[in-house]
Amino acid sequence: MGFEPRDTDIGRKLIVWRNIESHTGYKKTLSLSPYAKKKSYDDLGIGRGQKAAQGEQAARTRRMVETSYGADGFFCGPPEKSYSQLVFMSTTAGSLWNLQAIQSMCQMEQDKIRSHVHFRDLCQRTEANECCPSWSLGNYIAVLYNRSSCLEITQGDISHTLALLRACAPDYHRGVLTPSCIGPEAARQKHSQCAQVPQKCTRFNAIYQLLHFLVDRDFLSPQTMEYQVPSLKYSLLFLPTRKGASMMGIYLDNLETWDLFDNYTSITGMDLGLKQKLFQHYLLLDTKYPVLAILAIFLSISFYLRSVFITLMVLLAVVSSLMISYFLYKVAFRFTYFPFVNLTAVIILSSICANHTFVFFDLWNLSKSQNPSAGLAQWVSQTMHHFAYLMLASCFTTGAAFYASYISNITAIRCFAVYMGTSVLVNLVFMMTWLPSSAVLYERYIATTCVYKPEAYWNNSSHKRVALSVHYILRALQNTLSETSKLLFEKLLPCGVIKFRYIWICWFAALAIGGAYISCSNPKLKLPTLETSSVQVFRLSHPFERYDSEYCHQFMFERLEHGEGQRMPVTVVWGILPVDNGDHFNPKSNGTLVTDTTFTIQNPDAQKWLLEFCQKVKNKTFYYPDAEQKSTVCFMEEFLRWMNSRQCSQRDHSFNLCCNQFSFPYRSEVFLHCIKMMLLEEGREGAETHDMGLRFDGEGNVAALVLQFQTIYHYTFNYSRAKQFYEEISLWITEEMKTAPVGLQNGWFTSKLELYNLQHSLSTETMVVMGLSIAISFVVLLLTTWNVLLSVFSVTAIAGTVLVTTGLLVLLEWQLNAVESLFISAAVGLSVDFTVNYCISYHLCPHSDRLSRVAFSLKQMSCATAMAASALFSAGVIMLPATVLAYRKLGIFIMMINCISCGFASLFFQSLCCFFGPEKNCGQILWPCAHTMKDYSDDSGPNGNFACGGSEKQNRLRKVQESNTANEQYELQPLSRKLSDSFDNSTSTSKLSNRPSVLSEDIQVEDNRCPRVGTHPSLERERQSLQDTLGDQQVSLCQCPALQTSSPYKHSTSETEIHRERLCQDCRCQKYGLKAWDGSGLDHIQPAGMKEEGQLNKSQCSSDTAQQQSDYTSDHSPLPAADIYKIHRCLCSLGSSFDMLNISSETSISDFEQGLKLAESASSCPDALELSDSYGAAERGYLNGKRDTLRLDLRETVFDVSPAASQQNSSSWKNRFGVGNEGPVVLPNSQPDMPDVWIKRSSAQSSGYNS
Repeated sequence: MGFEPRDTDIGRKLIVWRNIESHTGYKKTLSLSPYAKKKSYDDLGIGRGQKAAQGEQAARTRRMVETSYGADGFFCGPPEKSYSQLVFMSTTAGSLWNLQAIQSMCQMEQDKIRSHVHFRDLCQRTEANECCPSWSLGNYIAVLYNRSSCLEITQGDISHTLALLRACAPDYHRGVLTPSCIGPEAARQKHSQCAQVPQKCTRFNAIYQLLHFLVDRDFLSPQTMEYQVPSLKYSLLFLPTRKGASMMGIYLDNLETWDLFDNYTSITGMDLGLKQKLFQHYLLLDTKYPVLAILAIFLSISFYLRSVFITLMVLLAVVSSLMISYFLYKVAFRFTYFPFVNLTAVIILSSICANHTFVFFDLWNLSKSQNPSAGLAQWVSQTMHHFAYLMLASCFTTGAAFYASYISNITAIRCFAVYMGTSVLVNLVFMMTWLPSSAVLYERYIATTCVYKPEAYWNNSSHKRVALSVHYILRALQNTLSETSKLLFEKLLPCGVIKFRYIWICWFAALAIGGAYISCSNPKLKLPTLETSSVQVFRLSHPFERYDSEYCHQFMFERLEHGEGQRMPVTVVWGILPVDNGDHFNPKSNGTLVTDTTFTIQNPDAQKWLLEFCQKVKNKTFYYPDAEQKSTVCFMEEFLRWMNSRQCSQRDHSFNLCCNQFSFPYRSEVFLHCIKMMLLEEGREGAETHDMGLRFDGEGNVAALVLQFQTIYHYTFNYSRAKQFYEEISLWITEEMKTAPVGLQNGWFTSKLELYNLQHSLSTETMVVMGLSIAISFVVLLLTTWNVLLSVFSVTAIAGTVLVTTGLLVLLEWQLNAVESLFISAAVGLSVDFTVNYCISYHLCPHSDRLSRVAFSLKQMSCATAMAASALFSAGVIMLPATVLAYRKLGIFIMMINCISCGFASLFFQSLCCFFGPEKNCGQILWPCAHTMKDYSDDSGPNGNFACGGSEKQNRLRKVQESNTANEQYELQPLSRKLSDSFDNSTSTSKLSNRPSVLSEDIQVEDNRCPRVGTHPSLERERQSLQDTLGDQQVSLCQCPALQTSSPYKHSTSETEIHRERLCQDCRCQKYGLKAWDGSGLDHIQPAGMKEEGQLNKSQCSSDTAQQQSDYTSDHSPLPAADIYKIHRCLCSLGSSFDMLNISSETSISDFEQGLKLAESASSCPDALELSDSYGAAERGYLNGKRDTLRLDLRETVFDVSPAASQQNSSSWKNRFGVGNEGPVVLPNSQPDMPDVWIKRSSAQSSGYNS
């Protein structure tokens, strides 16, 4: 229930037609007779007690032994569809028409059914109070040859029966051998076609019942009649027990197991009337699998965060979101129907929360590690700057994708769309408020510090020693996992994505194209072949599903029951409008009938048109004249014959009103009076009122007209044939209604179109819903990122994920039923999260070149993304053993969508960004408030040489040639076996000093001066003091505020960080000062304001020109090596702050041709903005193609420990960059516990390194 298309044109007509049928009858809205109120049971001479007695007698008759024509009084009546049924098949895939197989079926029935303790309480009984025998192949043969049981039949009996069936089968398949031909000779003579049937075929009803009920349709069919030994594939056995819940005990005890076979036969299908009851049973029993899946997700959260408290808080957030969504669903939206598919929201929302939780605490831990001295308020502020942006983009996009499924016409899918979309938006509020609050509570009250215990404490007992050993093992395992994760997500993944980006784009593009071809062209998703009443709820191998999907089409009585092979009827209705005014979100609400106020058939024009309509129908090629089933489409012709057959009477004046003296068309009052009289006369002849198509209201007036006729089209499961039938009839009816008079212009037609309605809805709306979801996702991403390129790339990755997933569903041979359509509709919403993770991280990256941004986003988000994907994948695996098909398919779908989404997001999306990703503000939609966007100045440094156009490469090369700066050139070789530990997290030279590399585009430099915005008085005094001290070197202090405000990785308001920054700036400035080289000047140049407390604006120390640095270096003697080392340590030892998000560990690469690759410039201290290129033609280091060779051209002043360093002249400026100098250079390691890097320079520009 709830999986029928409701609001389609066909759906509305089907619902209205069902309402007409349910409201037609005695004491109902519509009646077949104009005198319904007067025609009660008493008027017909049948009292209610007599009617009940007749029904009871009929029920008793079915249980009584048949007459001599009922197979010698052996069975309790003929087999009926209301009895339980078992389908047998040969174990060896051979024929069942042999002695061993027939006796095996009898024995298996005895062992599995009749041996059950409750069978005698459920079976139908004979007059001797014994259980009736089953209607089986063996019992029928035993009856025909007078055997006591089916276990006593012989091979001769089987052969003779086959010969008898072979003789009678042609008459059966021609439709001549019918139940009316079976019986005494007098009864057969009433039917002319029975004379053609041999008497041996009609002597007993066993022949007809065997062919009609017990053997498959291919056995002795016209195609296999000539076979010497025909093959019997399937045989049906009817149990003498009614279908229903009473059979549940027998099924659970004896038929639920998988040992329903022996050496000859096996039970492969059954219809016990338990499908819905058993579905409810398993739905409750299999709840353990979704619960275990949800538990696996939250265990993953607990394992990743190592906090039970945080896990419980996330669980409470999920439960609260679902409960609030349910309240809004029921109260605010006023939905009364809550389909069971809405329960899948628990797993989906848990996975979404897990992804967001992993991302939040990755950012939270990074904030703590980069700003350990900052308070909780600062950590929350810095974390939420990124996380809030991510949540808005992710949840709005996911929620919008789910809400897009609301356009579906299937009630269950629309309800799921509303509930799931609301749950995502409610969860957004919880993640923005509940999660940060939980983190603060954990840090303040629960997080424990390590308490030191002496060694003697752990050695005084064996239990403590074991505990300590276990602790060491777990600690080692944790360290191993941490190092493995670091290696995988910070080195292997960025390297693999960037290096093999060509392969990834081609591979995933081919997958997406293949998925689109498979999904939309060939072979496409199979449309359902079962009506919604037989919707699949178990796996296809289940006996109940095999009966509904396979075996019900193999037996003739089932084919006739489903209309298979029968003619398609056409029902044309006037007087009732096809309006569905019920609750479209409640499948139980069918609404009421809406009458057509303009309807009339009494006027002459209407009478003539109806008579012509009858002739037009008979002349159409699709009309089929059925002699057995009388058509009502020509009721006007029948009424005209009745009127012409009546002679007028001079005695009875009332009789004269309806006679042949009146000419057609008749007056309105004559027509209405005479049509009623005609129905009354025909009603007197029989107990039932003849249906001429007229429907009368309570006042006796004609309220509706229903005309029916048969067509040449047969009922079919084939969508194309059903579509041809519907379109042809619909087009013809529409054209005829245009020529009808006013009172008949609102006619409409319907037929047996339930399956076609479902097929048509699923085939058309599934792709529409998918496309709309993708389009809405693009709009929402564009509104959140305001970047066209990133939105396009993200939607491309999402669309590729959906297409590949759908293609895999096709290859798994899934049928496009309502549940599968729901999963495909939800695929877009489930594909959004991972791509948005990378999209927002790329967008907020402070780098300007695309390769640096790709590496940045991969290192920042890949671990959390992979963990979320693995958690949901494990949840899907857990749900695979479920018996309920919805749970099992949900598990398969979750596994596929997560793996594919993770692959497209991590590899395809990032590879697209490597090629076409936006640089600087490329693709950014700028508004009047553009000052809040990133501002990368082209004049600020080497990395400013980017453009967003076709001449990007030429502009880069031209600006590089114009500048005196040699940009860093290096290959991405993070896995070089000889690299120093200083290069563990980066191939950028800025890692050597453990300083964040801030792109020079973030600074605006004009005439070697930076605008001083809001400089603190103490900082201004400091700047003036330094200028006085280092006046001859013309060191200028300036304030260089970052122009990037959309990224959280730029600003820090921590006073501690400002104080550390100022210390670092002093050290840097001392490097260029005269007294900086003599140990005594360090304290002298420190301004008094350095010790002041408070919030200070950041300042930047830079030199005016490179020539000043060159002069200074040539005129002043260097300090001893040790002092130089200490000063350099001051420049490099400070850790990078969270504001830079450890940018020194990011890979900064630009896509230059001919080996020219720009990298991020090295920053001197945390939170400091990148220096402009005012130091002169400072050249950067680069790593060539060899893994064991590092070639560095240092940007800043190099501290050479060689004695000849004091003899340097002006030409030493070149030596400073590795030209003509053989002395080693000491590069201090950023990690205190690791040795420094010594680089030996050579004139050949090739130098190694040791660590």
